[in-house]
Amino acid sequence: MKRRSAGRWLEVVGIGHGILGAVAYRDVFTDMARGQLLDSVPERGDRAAAFWFMAAAPALWMGGRLLRSAEKHEDIPAQRAAGVVLAAVGVTGTVAMPKSGFPALVGIGGLLLRRSLRG
Repeated sequence: MKRRSAGRWLEVVGIGHGILGAVAYRDVFTDMARGQLLDSVPERGDRAAAFWFMAAAPALWMGGRLLRSAEKHEDIPAQRAAGVVLAAVGVTGTVAMPKSGFPALVGIGGLLLRRSLRG
């Protein structure tokens, strides 16, 4: 039986993050689109939250794509490192924001750790 790719799951999380952000922050993005783009995102506030939420989406997808390559080439150290980082970020995020998608990172990170420790 072929095992499921943790990298593919992380890509799905990235795509979902982008879709969710586009919907949740559509009013903020609409407002931003009506104005000047240059220097339109302050350090704090709705625009900053929308910007950083959306910035995470391609980063998550890219991490998933790179992880798929590590899986394909059986790069166990890379998979273990990804598992540690994803689990740590997921746990920290879940503690800070229980009603979020961070538990998905805990699951993907845990899966990677379990697989990489088994060899």
